[in-house]
Amino acid sequence: MRVRSWLLPSAFAATSLFALGSIGCHDSDSGAVMEPRSAANADDPSVDVGDSLYTRKPAAKTGGGVVSSSEPLVIGNCTVQFEQRQQVSAEVDGKIELLAVRDDDINPTDPLHINHPRDKNVKYRMIKEGAIVKRGQVICMLDDQIADARMKSAQKARAAAEFAEKSASEGVQLSSQKAELTLKAFNKGSAPLADYIQDRITVTRFEENKAQAIQTIAKAEAEFEENKLLIHKHQIRSNVNGVVRSIARREGEFVKAGEKILEVQAIDVVRLEGSLDVQYKDLVKPGMTVAVEPAVPSAPMKSHRYHQKEITGVAVSANPGRPLVVSTSADGTARVWDATRETPLHNLPHPVPVRSVACSPVGAKPIVAITGSDDGKVRIWDLSNPAKLPTEPREPADKHSAAIGAIAFSPNGKYFATAAGREVFIWDAAEGKKLYALPPEHRDTVTSLSFTPQCTLVTASKDRSLKVWKLGVDKAGVMRTIDHRAGVVDVLGVTSDGGRVVYDQDKDRLDLVGIADRQTFGQVQNSSSTAAFATLAVFNPNDTLLLTAGGDGELKGGLQIWNLPPSGGRGSEIARLFTPGRVPTTAAAFSPDKEHRFLVVGTSAGSVHMWKPPAQRKPYTGMVVFVETIDANKVNVRVEMNNPKELNLMDRSTASIIITP
Repeated sequence: MRVRSWLLPSAFAATSLFALGSIGCHDSDSGAVMEPRSAANADDPSVDVGDSLYTRKPAAKTGGGVVSSSEPLVIGNCTVQFEQRQQVSAEVDGKIELLAVRDDDINPTDPLHINHPRDKNVKYRMIKEGAIVKRGQVICMLDDQIADARMKSAQKARAAAEFAEKSASEGVQLSSQKAELTLKAFNKGSAPLADYIQDRITVTRFEENKAQAIQTIAKAEAEFEENKLLIHKHQIRSNVNGVVRSIARREGEFVKAGEKILEVQAIDVVRLEGSLDVQYKDLVKPGMTVAVEPAVPSAPMKSHRYHQKEITGVAVSANPGRPLVVSTSADGTARVWDATRETPLHNLPHPVPVRSVACSPVGAKPIVAITGSDDGKVRIWDLSNPAKLPTEPREPADKHSAAIGAIAFSPNGKYFATAAGREVFIWDAAEGKKLYALPPEHRDTVTSLSFTPQCTLVTASKDRSLKVWKLGVDKAGVMRTIDHRAGVVDVLGVTSDGGRVVYDQDKDRLDLVGIADRQTFGQVQNSSSTAAFATLAVFNPNDTLLLTAGGDGELKGGLQIWNLPPSGGRGSEIARLFTPGRVPTTAAAFSPDKEHRFLVVGTSAGSVHMWKPPAQRKPYTGMVVFVETIDANKVNVRVEMNNPKELNLMDRSTASIIITP
């Protein structure tokens, strides 16, 4: 674990920069080591290229400015563990009838569907290892026929006793009335005393019958409640929201009271444990609130195998309400399909392997896709009408001397740039005409191109430099160079406002650097060298998320989606995507259509996958509950956190703990 200083104290920085001025300097904001300010590497925003190629917008405010004295501590690969397990045991002796939960919505053709043995109208879902159960839900039923029969008998006895009690009450009332009449007659001398005494005996007998009925009702009620409780004990419930981890007994087996039937692992609260270098022990205290970034993998919502070789590029058109995906491959194919509905696959024919593709931006007319191939030719395809896609391209006369590896459109869609080796051409999109070539300032292959609203072009090269070009009508010149990239990421994204560019500071760290001032806005960082960045780092259309691709190691075949960092801070990982078979990613693009948000990814195996991007959200949080020194080098940190439904962390999964000192 390393803690890098974001900003040196001003006095020390000034002294250091002065001392190093004659031999080169270190950019204290971006972390990039800059070459001496020579004429060939000058930061010259006033470079004269004549009239601007297109209307320039004011420079975007990056919000840069470092506010933290040190980076947060990142404890990666923390193990997620569930704190509580419930051993579900029998409360009474009995035979297991069902290991299932009631599910009125289950399809009868579902292999897990089962009916109650005595009530065919009630549907159940059989429980298997890994099944999710809820607190209070019946998950196992023992044979309760005897208790049920006794309960029904008690109900009948109660009903009979209630009838007897009613009859006795009526007898008491009537016999009491008769006794009163006999007493009046006796007082008048018209009836003997014996008649009155006999009537009182009759009242007493009815009262005795009523008391016996009430006693029978109480006994029946007690038997009913006793057998109701017994039936409840035959219905075994989960005490927690959890997942079934093991099943010890099966349907048809007899169990005794206290014997284990299955085990449920609670999932509402989880514990995370990871280790930290011992020198940071004093920075972590029990009771601290920390951020948690779960590494929960997400499978694609759609997958296609439209190509036989690796995908070299993907792009999404800006057709309103109906974005089209274009994927290109080294097998010489460019495929087009509708991302919103089932339509036939369309092929854009090429005679040679296709190496790159780009689609015109939102609002540009016509809507086109441009492909670049091994023969150095640019091919322009009109996608304006999804119902009538082209079979032949428009081919400009000019071409590159090598395969075209990168293409980008200007914000207004009127111009585009292509890169082949060290060559970079600027084109007029409407006429398909090459306007001019950029001077060969890069010393190696250009791997990515990005226009900005400030009428500049940002290029990244295998020579480990970023260059910002001022674009004129007839020529371009280098305004700014940022050298000494790690060179691990070929495609480095630029925000749509032209304010920030991704800079690969290290294989496990990417900085967001202001294009105008080269100040570091923030960073995204993985926790270990085995979780390295590679291939690409691009923004979504509204610049709220950053997509990065993983290299070899634990992120092979994986992509990460990050919240953009706050000023001077670290961006938080909010999603982790893995391609089937963990095949490496070669290209990716976001849909520009607001109605249909998706991410499309191409792989080295020729497959294309689609995900729905997550919404921007705050990091999850937990609390440090335990800090213990393991040995002379490591400290064990334990964090507890809630496990919300949308997260649903699983036992033995992993997450990162982010501690702000």
